[in-house]
Amino acid sequence: MLRKLKGESQDKETGVLLTQTGSKARKRGPKSVWGKFILEQLNEKNQPLRYNDLIALAMAVKGSGAKEHSKVRASILNSAFRLRAIQGRIVTVGEDGKKDKFIVSRNWVDDDGYIRKSDLKYLSEEHGFTPKRVDVSEMPQARYAEDLV
Repeated sequence: MLRKLKGESQDKETGVLLTQTGSKARKRGPKSVWGKFILEQLNEKNQPLRYNDLIALAMAVKGSGAKEHSKVRASILNSAFRLRAIQGRIVTVGEDGKKDKFIVSRNWVDDDGYIRKSDLKYLSEEHGFTPKRVDVSEMPQARYAEDLV
C-alpha cells in the first residue's frame, strides 16, 4: 500500500516494472520470432556474429528467396536494436576506425566491459579484429521480469 501512495513503479531489488497492484508487469502484444532467433544463434555458435552472418543464417534456415532478403534484413536489424537498446540482452562490439561490428551476448561481457578471452582470440585470429571496450554504464537494464531470463 505504501508503494502505491509513494508512486513507486519499480521493484527495488530487480528494477522490474510493477503494475498498480504490485505484481510484475508483462509486455503486451506478440513477441518477435527474430529476437529469439538471434539469441538462439549466439548461444548455438557460442561466438560473436556479424549482422550479415545472422541475415545469411536466417535466409538459409527460413528458406527465404532473394526477394525476401530486404524484409529479413529489416526484421533482424529491428530485433537486434530491441535486444540491444531496450532489453539489454546483446551488445555490439566495434573496432576503432572500422565500420564492421560484431554482436555478442550480454552475458559474455564482464563488469569492466571486456568480452571473453576466447572471443578475443577468435576475433583476432579469424577476422584480424581487435574490439574496443564496451561502456557497461550505458547498457539498459531489463524493465520486465521476462527479460531477466
